[in-house]
Formats: sequence, structure tokens, C-alpha cells
Amino acid sequence: MSALSRFESFMESLVEGSAKRLFRSPVTPAEITRRLERAMASQQTITVDRIIVPSFYRAFLHPEDFKALEPVQDELEREMANYLAELARERGFTLLQHPVVDVAPDPAVSRRSIQVVAEMTGVHPGNAPAGSEVESTQVIPSRGGAPVHAALPSAELVLRSASGAHAFPLEANLVTLGRGLNNDIVLEDPRISRQHAQIRYRSRRFLISDLGSTNGTYVNGVPVSTEQVLRDGDIVSLGGLELIFHQR
Repeated sequence: MSALSRFESFMESLVEGSAKRLFRSPVTPAEITRRLERAMASQQTITVDRIIVPSFYRAFLHPEDFKALEPVQDELEREMANYLAELARERGFTLLQHPVVDVAPDPAVSRRSIQVVAEMTGVHPGNAPAGSEVESTQVIPSRGGAPVHAALPSAELVLRSASGAHAFPLEANLVTLGRGLNNDIVLEDPRISRQHAQIRYRSRRFLISDLGSTNGTYVNGVPVSTEQVLRDGDIVSLGGLELIFHQR
């Protein structure tokens, strides 16, 4: 079983168990894990014979968002760390130690936001023991991570729920949506397929297409069979979960 499959099984067990309330929180464990994965991919250090990735991760949430996760914090942190370890092994990355994940509240973080800090080890620079592998190796920062497209206009999908509005910025030329953790936008809803839809920016327009999902993709109630242009205010339905497309 792959790292992703094992972690998704863990997430499904949470949904079925007493921690179901986590998925009514504005910030879900899947979103936090996705941000940790991106931090790993974007902070690679390349040496002559290997790619080293951070081992120590901190995820900061607004205190009100953190409350929903606090009852299962230890279990979540352990599973997230194990997922990162397996993911690094699958991708051929080197860890200087088994990953450590710390999820903590921070009033400086806005509601429904996540701030991630990743470090090679839990030891701060300047306090590392003599002979540390990082200090003894010349490294070159990698250009890993999703590309940034400066010319991309500001656009987002907004999910409205009882806990408030949750915005998903569209920050790349290609954005995938689905229940699986390998998507750019992860939506924890049983109506949504693991790989459900994608949004592509091309010719100065955002276009959405379905990826063979079980329950379909709709725009303003019309099923999407081929790529369809999105316009400001359009209602996008993924298997019945509705999001509003905004472009400025």
C-alpha cells in the first residue's frame, strides 16, 4: 500500500469514528497534510548524491480552528509524520531523521488559514551539533514545488458552509480537484471522486473539465462534458458540493 493510500485509509477511519466533527472544521487534516507535502517538495536541498528534505514541520492554525483538531492532535501528528516518511521513501528523498509534525495554535494566523514552517531538523541553525551532515555538505537549493505564474489573474473557488466561507485560490495554470490528497484542492466529501475535475488557465480564460468522476461536474446546473469556460459568479457543483467561482 502506498503512503497516500495508507493515509487516506486513516482519514476514512476518522470520518467513520468519533472524530467526524473534524470534517466540519474550516481547516481539515487533509488540507494540513497537503501543505506539509508541498513544504517538503519546495524545500529540497540537492547534494552530489541525494536530495535532502526537511524533517521537522510546524503547522500553525488560528486558535478557533485548532480547537476542532485538539482532541486527536497526537494521533494526527503521528500519522502525518508517518505519511511524510513514507512519501519521502517513495520519491527517493533523504531525511536526516524521522519526520516530526507539530500542529499548534497561533493567534497571528487568520481564520481558515494554515502557515507551515519546515526545517531540516528540530535544531535551530547555530545550535546544531558538530559534524552535522547539513554543515559538512555543500548544498544547492532546488527549484522544487509548484510554479508561480505572475501573469495569472486573481481567481478562486469559494465554498460556503455553516462554519463560514472557505476560499481556494487558483494559483497555477492547472489545478486538480478531488478527494485524494494528491490534488491541488482537496475536498473531503463522499460525493466527490478521488480525481474529480481540473481547472486550466488558457488563452486568458479559466476552463473546467470533468475527470471521469462518479457523480459528475456541473456549471450552473449544466453537466460538463468537455472543457467549459468559467465566468465570475458561476456555481460549480462537484457531485452536489457547490462552490462559487470568482475572478477579479
